[in-house]
Amino acid sequence: MKQSEFLRWLKAQGVKVEDGTKHIKLFYRNNQSVMPRHPSKEIRKGTAENIKKQLGLK
Repeated sequence: MKQSEFLRWLKAQGVKVEDGTKHIKLFYRNNQSVMPRHPSKEIRKGTAENIKKQLGLK
């Protein structure tokens, strides 16, 4: 899955997104995570799972 697709999925789940300088900040309820800004690259499965876990979406 590309990072842009994963970001679209996160937004559909209600995650708020803020742009950082070299990363994207993700907020969901009282949880926070960051994601590197490379929208056309594939996101590793482990990275996506860790972001979901940090945000409490799993």
